[in-house]
Amino acid sequence: MLPAGGEAVNEPGPVTSKDAQPARPVFISYATADRKEALSICTAIERRGTQCWISTRDVAPGENYQEAIVHSVRDARAMVLVFSDAANNSDEIKKELSLASRYHVPVMALRIEDVEPSDAFAYELSTRQWIDAFEGWDKSIDALVTRLEQVSGTPATAAPVGSSAKRRARVSGLPLRTLAVVAAIVLVIFAAFGAWLLMRPKPVIAHTMQVRLTGFARLSPDLPVTMPAAIDDEIDAAFNDEGVIGISRASAPPPGTAPAYALGGTMRHDGDKVKVIVRLTDERSGGTLWTDIYSYDTADLSRVPRWTAVKTSAVVRCGLFGASTYPKALSNQTLSDYLQECAATSATKALDLAHKVVAAAPDFSWGWSAVEAAAAWAGFSAEGATKDAFRKESLDAADKAIRLDPSNSEAISGKSLLIGAGDLIARESLLKQGIAARPLACGCEHHLYGAFLVEVGRLDDAITEFRRGVDVLPLNPSTQFALAEALIAAGKPEQSKEPIETLIDISDDPTTKDQLTVMTAPLTAKYSGTEPALLNPKVEVPEALRHALVDAYRAMQSGNPQAKATAAAGLEALPATMHGEMTVLMLGALGANAQALKQIEEAAARDRIDVRGWLFYPSMAGALRDGSFPAVAQRLGLIEYWKTTHTKPDVCTGKDPPPFCRMI
Repeated sequence: MLPAGGEAVNEPGPVTSKDAQPARPVFISYATADRKEALSICTAIERRGTQCWISTRDVAPGENYQEAIVHSVRDARAMVLVFSDAANNSDEIKKELSLASRYHVPVMALRIEDVEPSDAFAYELSTRQWIDAFEGWDKSIDALVTRLEQVSGTPATAAPVGSSAKRRARVSGLPLRTLAVVAAIVLVIFAAFGAWLLMRPKPVIAHTMQVRLTGFARLSPDLPVTMPAAIDDEIDAAFNDEGVIGISRASAPPPGTAPAYALGGTMRHDGDKVKVIVRLTDERSGGTLWTDIYSYDTADLSRVPRWTAVKTSAVVRCGLFGASTYPKALSNQTLSDYLQECAATSATKALDLAHKVVAAAPDFSWGWSAVEAAAAWAGFSAEGATKDAFRKESLDAADKAIRLDPSNSEAISGKSLLIGAGDLIARESLLKQGIAARPLACGCEHHLYGAFLVEVGRLDDAITEFRRGVDVLPLNPSTQFALAEALIAAGKPEQSKEPIETLIDISDDPTTKDQLTVMTAPLTAKYSGTEPALLNPKVEVPEALRHALVDAYRAMQSGNPQAKATAAAGLEALPATMHGEMTVLMLGALGANAQALKQIEEAAARDRIDVRGWLFYPSMAGALRDGSFPAVAQRLGLIEYWKTTHTKPDVCTGKDPPPFCRMI
């Protein structure tokens, strides 16, 4: 069977022989529904030393997808067909098999489901010998790689751990550092900025980090005896084997004088709660580097191991990733400060800790990008001169980080959010630089670029980038929500179900489902049944906004023009601090196009990053046809962007495009 959720995807390192020429890659053919499994297979093959080409990872941003497929099949030494029921019904795979036949590329079929090929596939694959992955994962991959070696005529050479700066890691967790963004509903507002602040990227490897699991002691005998092992297993799975942070089950720390990291803790009942205490220590010095306490309802006992693993792996990887970029060993105190910065839940604390890190290690690039992120975070809730000072500090820290390490993708991508929201061409340039500089473990470079593409109305391209982000890190709630939102906006609500279900599953916030119900109502135009979710007192919404939204939802259900006008007036009368995505989208739904456009321009004047994207959500269709929209688009920099880049928003490529499309 395939490993649950797939495995990490590592791009291959250089061959070890100086005289060897790089072999042509193996093309991975798969159905979209089997993306995770295909990535797992790609990883498993590459870990055995054979380079692969897989579209979800290797089609560059802006590259013509169809041309990339044709070129890659033509240049492949073999094709591995990931065969399943979904593949059996895929017209795209039939085209890829036809290309393989045309270019005389041998095809090897790996069945991940016990499915017989349909007539079309039976003809193409009648002479192929199947390898069944569902009968034994490792054995089947070994057999597959053996056949690939026979195709190339040379044995595969194992790529050395950490040999390439382009390796990818799948991080199965999120740092606890969060955004204190004033928003109508605090879930994924500023999702693009949140993805940057919430996650740390995978750095260039200066030295490999190893973490020994020392186990979790069960202090309450009524807790399941299997719970310690379950937490260990979840942590092991959350880290995976990605070359930078390794998980060890050894009984003792490794020999030597280098730091020896150990992860363990305790668990106990505390009334109706289960409390888990986690600790990361340096066994060599005996010092505690980081510790935290997680508290969960006893009713959620079965989910405690996973939630613990997600949070723990996030913080540990955040700190050790950064430390691994530094050619020298960070002191225990500096590493402790860095880990705590990863876990900080307030901007003030995060910035203070980041300052301590760079004071102790002024040449540590990733310490400076931590300052960049924390200062930007602090600037969100500031006003006037204080806000300007935080932005300047953040930009200065970004430039310092990039000077120290020109491939610091965290700093480059983060800078795109700081230079001015209206400078769309410069922002896109930085985002593309960030993608080219280094793959990030969180997939955040793809998330940020996807969020930008939403801003300029290129929703289909944005979905591609969000999917790339999800492929790298399925457990990033910001990217899952951004993908779901973009799919709904692009008229693909059925496809949004998977990311929404994933988001609900990985979140330990009991209000997540209600928050999603409220957030997606203006996108889906499904207002019936949303009122209980909105009236849930645990959903953090200012009361005035809560009541205004209730009135708006009721007005939409009634269809009464007067009720709609009254609800729109109520939303417009709210304080400016409550104006945001929800008020804009509801004003558009209520037909108050002028008011919706006004709120967007007001938010843009405050340099809010995501406002332009609201224009391209379904409820704003009327606003795009409003006579005032071309002037608004001009002031927002959109017309200049489209003309300069020779692109168009998706609404201009469909039937009956809005009148403004003629201006592009």
